Amino acid sequence: MMTTRNLKWIAIIVPSLFLGAVIFLRDIFGGLEQPLFLELGLFAIVILGVSGFANWVFGIVDRREQEIQVRTRQLQALREAALALTTELELDAVLQKVVDLACELTAARYGALGVVDARGTAIQKFITYGIDRNMHEEIGMPPKGHGVLGLLIREGKSIRLGEIASHVESVGYPPAHPLMKTFLGVPIRWKGRSIGNLYLADKRGDPNAGDQPAEFNAHDQDLLEMFATQAAIAIENAKLYRQTQLLAILEERERFRMDLHDGIIQSIYGIGLTLENVQHGMEAEPKVATGQIDTAIKGLNEVIRDIRNYILDLKPERFQGRDLNSGFQELARDLRANSLIEVEVETDQLKARQISPEKALEILYIVREAFANIRKHSQATEVNVQMFHQDGEWRLVIADDGVGIDPQMIDNSPGQGLGNMRERARSLGGMFEIRPRNRRPGTEIQVRFPT
Repeated sequence: MMTTRNLKWIAIIVPSLFLGAVIFLRDIFGGLEQPLFLELGLFAIVILGVSGFANWVFGIVDRREQEIQVRTRQLQALREAALALTTELELDAVLQKVVDLACELTAARYGALGVVDARGTAIQKFITYGIDRNMHEEIGMPPKGHGVLGLLIREGKSIRLGEIASHVESVGYPPAHPLMKTFLGVPIRWKGRSIGNLYLADKRGDPNAGDQPAEFNAHDQDLLEMFATQAAIAIENAKLYRQTQLLAILEERERFRMDLHDGIIQSIYGIGLTLENVQHGMEAEPKVATGQIDTAIKGLNEVIRDIRNYILDLKPERFQGRDLNSGFQELARDLRANSLIEVEVETDQLKARQISPEKALEILYIVREAFANIRKHSQATEVNVQMFHQDGEWRLVIADDGVGIDPQMIDNSPGQGLGNMRERARSLGGMFEIRPRNRRPGTEIQVRFPT
């Protein structure tokens, strides 16, 4: 590859050889000998011509080298700006960083980012650079998209002006707004639609020229257009991050709703049944009633602790540190005590210990909700719970001998219990099924999820 230094030598040698050849041929074919001073003068002219030609070439090469160096610095700055954008995820912070970096890349004294609405026709948000808070307050309302700013919104093409006031679309400035002379505007587009525009004004020029702003050049425009592409990616990424956060909040709210329904509300319901028994047995069996009151008080204290844990974003205490078998046995005791229903639990305790605490908690809530529905609606006398591993998956089966479930209620239940159980099964990566028992009275619930 030919270097600039080699090119400089070629620019000297080639013209010299050419002119030397001309003189040589003239001597051969001229036929007459020339005086010495004429020969020297001719040689001096050749040298001057070669030097002038070389300086002209050198000037072009030097300017080209300077342009390349400037372009390299700008591209390096663009790369660093793009990397800087990736450090932010909050949308407002990204928008501010976009306009700050745009001004740094182009040495603009003032800058703004106008985020447009969904139709791309009006400024929805206006973020600035170079204008302090006091000046913002004096200026008042942000621009609505008139004048040159509106032209950029309507046409969606870059605009570069040496004198803003001389443009036919210019509408002047509001009171207290700094006067701006030079302008560079570039649209920010994502998948063919406008999401905003970058507006820069008054490029910083030669310090020796005083406060007079310089004009933005074609390199500035190219650089800003490339940066606008990076900015669009960063802005959309921040929007997706915000949507993810909102989705996480909604999911957390849904989890709270299910946990409150399946946990605290069911606990309070059980305490209510206990107190009803106390009311009916206070006179006939005062000792039994006293024990039931103690049980109710203990249950209320657990509910209070659960509510406190929800506030602190913790899991309910009732099943903390419990394995599946002990959790099943506790739920079975509660159901027997509050309904006189016989409960039989069958689990593979050794394999069940392999289930993570998070999954175990979801399973216990499913069983708890199923027991609550059996107690309230089934009129059952027996319930059988089985938890076993088969064909590479876990199966939870809860069967009762009650009146059975109306098939129309399976998908159209007015309550939240069945929906909560389905959601919990889905969170396990599995499936939930409820149906009348085959050839026997009652209802069967089956949950299947992978190991």
